[in-house]
This record gives sequence, structure tokens and C-alpha cells, in this order.
Amino acid sequence: EAVRALAAAEHLDLSRCAAYSDSHNDIPMLSLVGHPYAINPDAKLRRHAREKDWRLRDYRTGRKAAKVGIPAAAGVGAVAGGTAAAIALHRRRR
Repeated sequence: EAVRALAAAEHLDLSRCAAYSDSHNDIPMLSLVGHPYAINPDAKLRRHAREKDWRLRDYRTGRKAAKVGIPAAAGVGAVAGGTAAAIALHRRRR
């Protein structure tokens, strides 16, 4: 409502305006403008932006990507290791 009110007060054509956000909480605002940008988006906004063919930009550094990616990879590795150990124990007990 605030975006619409500002656009009306300033005589702005929202279809010619741009907006950007990094959060899915701003999808309603991004949906109002003609040029929405998802900048360093959270997972929900990234998914929505891809579905709507919005512009996506990710300017996070490799270090930040590593902070996100390494723990995820470690979790997958731990699950795989635990599964392999469980299979080995099961075979040994036979």
C-alpha cells in the first residue's frame, strides 16, 4: 500500500520503476514494479524470481558462499559416512 501511495503522490508509473530486495518478504513490492531485481536473494526469493523470470544478481563473495556451502557439504558427507558405517556394521553382524 505504501508503494502504491507513493507512486500515486509522485505520479510514478510503476511499470517503469525498478525495485530490489534480498528477501522473500518483499515479493509483494517487487511484484508491483516493471523491473524487479533479486539481489543476494534468500532461497524463497531466488525460487520465486526464477519462476517469474526476474533479474537475479548475487554479489556475495566466495568466502560467504563457502560459509554457506561448506557446512552443507559437510552435512551431506556426515550422512553418507554414517550410512556407510551402518551398512558395514550390518554386514559384519551377519
